[in-house]
Amino acid sequence: MFSSPHTLSRGRMLALCLALLGGLVLSGWWSAQQRTGAALRSDTLRLHVRADSDSVFDQTCKLAVRDAILDAAGQLWAPGADPAEARAAAARRLPDLQRAAQQTLARLGSPRPVQVSLVNMYFGTTRYEDFALPAGRYDAVRVDIGGPGSYGQNWWCVLYPGLCT
Repeated sequence: MFSSPHTLSRGRMLALCLALLGGLVLSGWWSAQQRTGAALRSDTLRLHVRADSDSVFDQTCKLAVRDAILDAAGQLWAPGADPAEARAAAARRLPDLQRAAQQTLARLGSPRPVQVSLVNMYFGTTRYEDFALPAGRYDAVRVDIGGPGSYGQNWWCVLYPGLCT
């Protein structure tokens, strides 16, 4: 039998076929992972609180504002609300959330401005004890304490479904 430098042995042909089959299997797995991640991101509303700086006082204010927002958020939507209802309720109640944040800062003697908004923003992969949220763009209620460009450490969680507490 004639053999050229481009002829594959039976073993190499088998290895190539297995590699191709493995690639196809992984491609299907990857697509399923992407679809699952997209569905998870669209069904999740996150909370993101940004402190004015990394000072102890500003970080204390951030945590107090977080607690006030979480208290108010517990009454934003009815039990059993779907993701769209939760987003709509959060959008309607942004002024109430902003007022809760402002009152908390005033009680602490902080003159910092605060802005509460509903945004779509990128979050990195977040690992929790029993699961992980994939990286990607999520809708979020964002609370900015202080002026742009001066933010310190921030805090985030999953507001809907209620995993913050």
